[in-house]
Amino acid sequence: MDSKGTGITLGLGLLVAFVGYILWQITIGFNTASDDIATILSNSASGSAMLQIATILIAVGLVTHLGGLISTRGTASGTLESLGIVSIAGAIVIWVGSSGLGLSLVEMGDKFVQASAGAGAAAAAGDAATAAAHGATATTIATAGGYIQAISVGGGSIGALLAGIGWLCIGLAYRGSDVKGALSFIPMGWLAILQGLVLIVAILIINTVIDVDTGNQVQGIGFLLIVIWSLLRGIKLMGESD
Repeated sequence: MDSKGTGITLGLGLLVAFVGYILWQITIGFNTASDDIATILSNSASGSAMLQIATILIAVGLVTHLGGLISTRGTASGTLESLGIVSIAGAIVIWVGSSGLGLSLVEMGDKFVQASAGAGAAAAAGDAATAAAHGATATTIATAGGYIQAISVGGGSIGALLAGIGWLCIGLAYRGSDVKGALSFIPMGWLAILQGLVLIVAILIINTVIDVDTGNQVQGIGFLLIVIWSLLRGIKLMGESD
């Protein structure tokens, strides 16, 4: 892949994925707790089309970004760069799989809303037996949705940790080189180290000491830094000739 292609895939791919991530958060709700299964299922049902679009953007964007990142291999000599790219590749595989799991909540959300509405209507009509049956169905769906959500959150955390390690390694590899981005005064090596540390701290410290939802917010800052890094480096590569 030439420099222009590397720059486009590196920067544009992650930007597309980040847009998908924002759409996903808007649909589920920025303030929705990761363990609020009823709200997650209800919002998944009402925003099913948006979630499907967001999943496609995330998956296609991340894979495209990975292609560009792999193409940059050899920018810095040594093991750290290769280890960093492999770690980020593992993170992307996990994130794409987790986003696929999230899609299953769309179908479950439709059934959950129907069962909950049926239970409410039956209770209002005084049909206790029907209300109980619909309520049991809604509870079963919510329980299954909780398991899927737990797997998705756990997978996302592991992916973020791998990504943090990967960017830390890449940053350390680039630190002594003359790698530059579109804004030459921003040290790309140190920026990569910063975004890696943000993700690592979010997973290992904030998730444990505070809670997962706060950790997810800090991860969002780390992802934004990664987008900035990728755009800066991508624009710079697009302007270079082979």
